[in-house]
Amino acid sequence: MSHHDVSYRVSAINRDLFKKVGIVGAVIVVVALVVFLAIPTKYYFCIKDGHLGLYVGRIGWFDALKDKTFEPVYFGKEKDPELQTLLTKKFKTRDEALEALRPLALHRIHRHIGALEEVEKTLFEQYRILLGEYLAAHQAGVKGFEIPIEALQTWLEMYENRENFRKICEQGGVKPEKPAPSQKAHTSK
Repeated sequence: MSHHDVSYRVSAINRDLFKKVGIVGAVIVVVALVVFLAIPTKYYFCIKDGHLGLYVGRIGWFDALKDKTFEPVYFGKEKDPELQTLLTKKFKTRDEALEALRPLALHRIHRHIGALEEVEKTLFEQYRILLGEYLAAHQAGVKGFEIPIEALQTWLEMYENRENFRKICEQGGVKPEKPAPSQKAHTSK
């Protein structure tokens, strides 16, 4: 008898055991799937490489999908306490998540407008002169300055309307902060 002619039999006990384990395994998989699907989806914010994104999922990182209608926005790499609080919250709906984001975004806009004020004062006059120079060159027949002309006009318009942007932030519930001592010296002149 050669070693190729040897056949092995699996006993009936092992077959029954395999069937039972297979059935129990299938039941466990089905129950786990039903439990997973029964967990409500939640919306939450996450920062990746400084970009704030809105995600949706049942278990968090395991099944997280980026919300298709919320374009991630750059919020910086520094996580202030208010942002950190937002990042720890879970929301039942997308609208609820966006409602929680709104005051934080308005507060940060208001804060950054104030922080940029001194720099913008210097830039305003320089950009206004530069725009005039671009426009003069453009009117003299130089081609290719359309983009910087449009950008400077937009920036100057934004600068001139920054008080309106502050009012929008304040109407959204943002309270004006008292200027820091170094800012008081500059604003009292």
